[in-house]
Amino acid sequence: MSLASKVALVTGSASGLGRVIAETLLARGASVAICDINPARLATAKEALAAQYPPSRVLALEANVADEASVKKLLEQTVEHFGHLDVLVNNAGIMDKFDPVGDCDTQLWNSILSVNLTGSFLVTKYALPHLQAQATARGGGPAGSLIINIGSTASFSGLTAGAAYTASKHGLVALTKHTAGFYGPKGVYSVALQPGGMTETNIADAFAAGMNVEGLQAIKEAHPKMNNVPVDHVARYAAFLSEDGIGQSANGSCIVLTGNWPEA
Repeated sequence: MSLASKVALVTGSASGLGRVIAETLLARGASVAICDINPARLATAKEALAAQYPPSRVLALEANVADEASVKKLLEQTVEHFGHLDVLVNNAGIMDKFDPVGDCDTQLWNSILSVNLTGSFLVTKYALPHLQAQATARGGGPAGSLIINIGSTASFSGLTAGAAYTASKHGLVALTKHTAGFYGPKGVYSVALQPGGMTETNIADAFAAGMNVEGLQAIKEAHPKMNNVPVDHVARYAAFLSEDGIGQSANGSCIVLTGNWPEA
């Protein structure tokens, strides 16, 4: 199904999973705003997408999802450029170093929660008026607006990441479900995708200064078999959910894409 009439905002989308989601939505006909905190990666993505799509369909913005003023500006610029907003994908996130609580640095804890959970809250908060307005304009129901939150195996498993990342992704499920419950009747639907391990992401950024070997070993012992998930599979789910009616049917869902890792 074509997404030609829809406008999407994908956070953390200059590279990795976010960029693949943005490219998939564009390929299905949507207009897309990409944003990222990394200016070099954003410039590279902007140049690549500009070679394929006209400026009327792609907008690249530098933004920090953990900063309220930056988020407010991001939404203002997106809607000013495209005129409305139909789909929000809260993809921006950072990984920890597999630290258990006793080893977790407080500054790292705060950074992870600020981006992964507070960032999703802030972008959702400032996107909601625009998502509601578009849902109303389109008649709601199957034509409602959609929020997709990118979770993780750490959204439901207690030992597939460090304490900070796990807490942030568990919290994201709560945000997804509460938003679905309150705003679903208003025509704004909320769904979480919970992918497993993905090799084509920026996860290695978190390990530049090393990782907690004991924490990683505990995870491997608890879940020795790992099946990687292709990022384009997750992106295709996001595009499917963005079709009319699918978000309404899936409202409140937390969809697991893990290749059965950890085993169900």
